[in-house]
Amino acid sequence: MQFGLCCISIELKEQGYSFQTMTYKRFSSLPRNEAIEILGSRILNNMQVTHETIRHCAEHGYCYRISSDLFPLITYIAADVILSDLPQYIDIVQEIEAIKQTIQDTGVRVSVHPSEFNVLASTNQDAVDRTIRELNFYADFLDMLGLPRDYNCPMNMHINNRDGTNAEVTERFLYNFNMLQENVRNRLVIENDDKLNCWSVKQLIEDFYPKTKIPITFDYLHHSCHPDGWTEEFAILACVNTWQGYRPLFHYSESAPGNNPRKHADYAEKDFYQYGDIDYDVDMELKQKDLAIAKFMEGVSV
Repeated sequence: MQFGLCCISIELKEQGYSFQTMTYKRFSSLPRNEAIEILGSRILNNMQVTHETIRHCAEHGYCYRISSDLFPLITYIAADVILSDLPQYIDIVQEIEAIKQTIQDTGVRVSVHPSEFNVLASTNQDAVDRTIRELNFYADFLDMLGLPRDYNCPMNMHINNRDGTNAEVTERFLYNFNMLQENVRNRLVIENDDKLNCWSVKQLIEDFYPKTKIPITFDYLHHSCHPDGWTEEFAILACVNTWQGYRPLFHYSESAPGNNPRKHADYAEKDFYQYGDIDYDVDMELKQKDLAIAKFMEGVSV
C-alpha cells in the first residue's frame, strides 16, 4: 500500500511553493495582452509547483493527486484562450516534459480528481458540455505527462446527480460518457458519496456498475456517513472487484470534531483495515496533507 498526497504539500507551501489561480472577472477586466501574460505566468508557476510536489512525493514514497486547478480559464469558453496563446507556452511545455521525465524516473503514481462541478449525468446540456471539455483537457494533459491510459492513472469523479431514478441517471451518464475521448473513458472511475440522498457504494455496485463497468472508488469517510446497510468490509471488497485487475486507488479521511460528520479532519487518529490480503493505494484526504500522512505513518501500523 502507498499513501497518496492530494494536490497540496503543506511542507512545500511553507517553503513558498503555492498554486495560483485567476478568475474570469479579473482576466476580463484587464487589457487582453496583460491578462494573457498574467495567466501564463500563473500556469507556468503551477507547472513548477506540480513538478516540485511530485519530486517531494517520490522522496517520501507517496502517490500524487494532481490539482484540478492547474490551468485556470483554459477550458472556460468566455475567456477564449488556449495554452499556445500564452507567451510562456514554450516554458510551460518544457516544464511538462520535465515533469514527465521525473514521473518516468521515479514511478510516482499519478491521478486526478476533477472538481465537483463536473457532472456527466446532468440534465443541463451546458453543464454536460463543460464537463466533457474539462475531462478531455485533463486527459490530454495526463497524456502529455506520459501517463498510462488506464486505471493505473485514474480520473476520479462523482455522479453528482439525483434527477430521476438510478436507472435514468445511469442512462444519462452512460450516454454522455460515450461522448468523451477514449483517453478519458479508459481512466474514469466513480466514487461513493457521503450524503444520504446520493450514491452509496451499494447503489453504485447494484445499479451503476453492472451497466457501465466503470470501477468504483471506495471512500472511507463517505461510507461511514452513508453506509446504506453495507459493512465497511463488504463495501471495500465489492469495490476492489470492480477494478478489473488494476490496483485500486481509494480515499481515506475521518470526521473532524463537531456536528458535521462530513467535514474532513486535520489528522487521522484511527487505524484502518484492509481486510485480508487485498492491496490498494489510498489517497489521504486530510486537511494537513503531507504532515498528516507523516504523522499517520509514524503512529499507526497498516
